[in-house]
Amino acid sequence: MDNSQDYFQRFMRNIGIISEEEQRKLINTTVGIAGLGGLGGQTFINLVRTGIGKFIIADLDLFEKPNTNRQIGANENSYGKPKVLIMKEMAKGINPAVEIIEFNSGIQAENVSEFVNYCDVIVDSLDFFCLSARRLLYNTCTTQKKTVILSAPLGYSATLHSFTPTSMSSDDFFNWKPGMDKFDQMIHFALGIAPSGLHLKYLNFDKKNLASSGTGPSISFSCGLGASLVAAEVLFYILKKRSLFEAPFYTQFDLFLGTYRRAKLRFGNRGFLQRLKIFLAKKHYADVRTQITMHIK
Repeated sequence: MDNSQDYFQRFMRNIGIISEEEQRKLINTTVGIAGLGGLGGQTFINLVRTGIGKFIIADLDLFEKPNTNRQIGANENSYGKPKVLIMKEMAKGINPAVEIIEFNSGIQAENVSEFVNYCDVIVDSLDFFCLSARRLLYNTCTTQKKTVILSAPLGYSATLHSFTPTSMSSDDFFNWKPGMDKFDQMIHFALGIAPSGLHLKYLNFDKKNLASSGTGPSISFSCGLGASLVAAEVLFYILKKRSLFEAPFYTQFDLFLGTYRRAKLRFGNRGFLQRLKIFLAKKHYADVRTQITMHIK
């Protein structure tokens, strides 16, 4: 264990689930968190509580009242303040020795290479509509041979994906192509993150609300579920507990249905059934395509 008695006291209850040698390894590991919203903020705190010693956090937003229902850092004292500032304060309250580098402008073309280079593993918790930043992040991780772990909270469920140097690439999995317009990228992403569509059995997507506000419904415990799936997968990756369920494998765990689905989407979105789903989704949202595209960053 680390020589610091303070560190030992904070994280001694991990021992038995992980070993003292593994705990020492966590001290010298750097995790990147891209996005500190409902899923990213909770993932960050989960990982801080494991005793990971270094983080790179990226977000450009401020906390607002509509974040209250699902974001761990959102409260009366944080409204109007930068998410990176509030989440850093929370992390330091858990472990004063944790090292945190802040990227206050989020993931941008001019900083993405530096962000990825710092990290041993990256969590993609960017907003659903942040497709430009997401593709920048994934392409840079591919170039630098870094692993990205992703979850999406959907209804009462959460998904899990891992993209590694040996997995199917994100471009191949989502079937993103050069020159593809933003709306098509979004539809491909939406259908790729949850091929089983468990949440569609009960979740009502109001396309008019999606078109007008650029937001969909989300609830705290689905964000918490996704954050737990991601944090555990990050831990397994760092400590080499087991191989990741890397793309083209995907996972969706639905609390309402009591269903845990893990399967292999062999051809990603290029498979016939996925292409059919994408065709039908584009047709369904065709009348609000322009309005939705305005919200995609």
